Amino acid sequence: MMKKLVLYSVILMMSQCNKYDDTQQAASLQVPPLTETGANTFGCLVNGDVWANFGETFLYEDLGGQLEPNMVRSGFYADTAGDSTFFIRGTYTLSKQGTVLKETSLSLSVPKKGNFVGIHQLIAGKGQCQYQDILHYYSYYNQVRNSIIVIIKKDSITPGLHHVVSGTFSGMLYGAYGTADSLRIVGGVFDTLTQ
Repeated sequence: MMKKLVLYSVILMMSQCNKYDDTQQAASLQVPPLTETGANTFGCLVNGDVWANFGETFLYEDLGGQLEPNMVRSGFYADTAGDSTFFIRGTYTLSKQGTVLKETSLSLSVPKKGNFVGIHQLIAGKGQCQYQDILHYYSYYNQVRNSIIVIIKKDSITPGLHHVVSGTFSGMLYGAYGTADSLRIVGGVFDTLTQ
């Protein structure tokens, strides 16, 4: 009986080692400062609450639901017309002893036309901002009625090394199903490094 109790205790202790808890760190989470160094930061206030790329892992549905390291992802892609679009995506996850309490993602897509440094107005069909509450399967998007304003402050390429894009964003997002609920995004900043 004693051997079983010791074995059970060891198994219980080992299972607790994998229980990630980041609630104390989240309590002091701040929107990152605006930088232009390629710091790979992304954050804002969502209805007055701090949102920033934060947490250990997130569920990446595009890869069949596997857990991925939580990091800012950014880059460029060509659309159907061959124009280049800048994208950035981050995730805020909050876990307590292995239980996911919050999992949200935020993404921006900004068409790179003409002089990319400057003010961009994202309206439906011309760039996109999306906020997803992944735990509750609900999304918010920019609409024609109120755009998301993105200001690209830096677009710098070091040949053969990296590409830094940084700036600010703010505006309103609306529920995906045409409902009246909305999110106010203010104080948004990003500073990305694309290799």
